[in-house]
Amino acid sequence: MKAKERIRKIADSRWARTLALAVTAAIIFSWLYTHGISPVWTAVAIVCFRGIFSFLYRVACLLVALAILLCILSFLVF
Repeated sequence: MKAKERIRKIADSRWARTLALAVTAAIIFSWLYTHGISPVWTAVAIVCFRGIFSFLYRVACLLVALAILLCILSFLVF
């Protein structure tokens, strides 16, 4: 089995996605906790206000895409 196939197999597995989600959530919750926001209240806010967080996610994606596009255009122009 080639390395590419092995990596693809690991990336497609359900436990790898779950582990990545758990690590990401742990990092975010610990960052919020160090800034004075309880992980319990963060989880409650995510569950109760799901629409707001999806909207914020879309806005963040749009801003990142715009920043990348502007970097590419500025590189081509200058």
